[in-house]
Amino acid sequence: MSRLISLMIRDRLTQREMPDADAELLPGVHWGDPWTLFTPAYWLAQAWMTQSDDHKANKYQARDSVVDELGFCMLGGFGITAELATNAFERCKHAGFFTRLETRVEVWTEALSAPLTINDRPVKYRYPNQKARFLASAMAYVQQNQLKLDSGKILRDQLLEIQGVGYKTASWITRNVLDSDDVAILDIHLIRAGRLCGLFSARDDVQRDYLSMEERFLLFSRGLRLRPAILDCLIWDEMRAAGPLPIDMLNATEHPTSDADKKSKPRSKAIGSQLQLAL
Repeated sequence: MSRLISLMIRDRLTQREMPDADAELLPGVHWGDPWTLFTPAYWLAQAWMTQSDDHKANKYQARDSVVDELGFCMLGGFGITAELATNAFERCKHAGFFTRLETRVEVWTEALSAPLTINDRPVKYRYPNQKARFLASAMAYVQQNQLKLDSGKILRDQLLEIQGVGYKTASWITRNVLDSDDVAILDIHLIRAGRLCGLFSARDDVQRDYLSMEERFLLFSRGLRLRPAILDCLIWDEMRAAGPLPIDMLNATEHPTSDADKKSKPRSKAIGSQLQLAL
């Protein structure tokens, strides 16, 4: 069974058809309501309202070389904000490290150890010594090997040969360079979203189960009839903008007797009400 929902698209009230809340998108994953935070129905409604489903390419598609994207994504990652990674990347790019494929570890270390400026404040880049070694090694790899741009999985598998590049970073580079739909970037935001809608469980371990989790996300995207590269960007933006709310909701769901449960319920209810009005 399906239902008609009303939403604002291009400043016009529009009706779209969507499966009933108790219908399954995938086994064990129900559609839910579009006004309930982080359900499959919510993500589809957000895609419609932001017109993401009409986008020809993902908003983070790379505009520079594959080497630049390799460097940018390696400078990001766990514990490093997008702003910090961007500032570090701009410093290294301006210094010509990516153009000349800089392989001297000490040069990278010096550049990453000096404070960066974010919002007029000096900020230290995290793990400068480790990242310097990885980046120098990556530039050496590119000097010796031509990167294969034939398909997403081919490029992703090759990138995994580079020291310091795991599945998430390799998928991130691949998605940005090729606008690929055959890999998924399982970062913390997408994993939290997946757990909140029942796609992933607390038992899933991205280090151990990356490929099986990736396949589930790709099936999830197809079920929504959205490109994985587009849906990934939408989820990343929304979950990042939500701040601590997704963590509060996970605590309330997976640890219902915790103190976090008591704190999160009023906030979730309030925001859910605002979303319902928007729809």
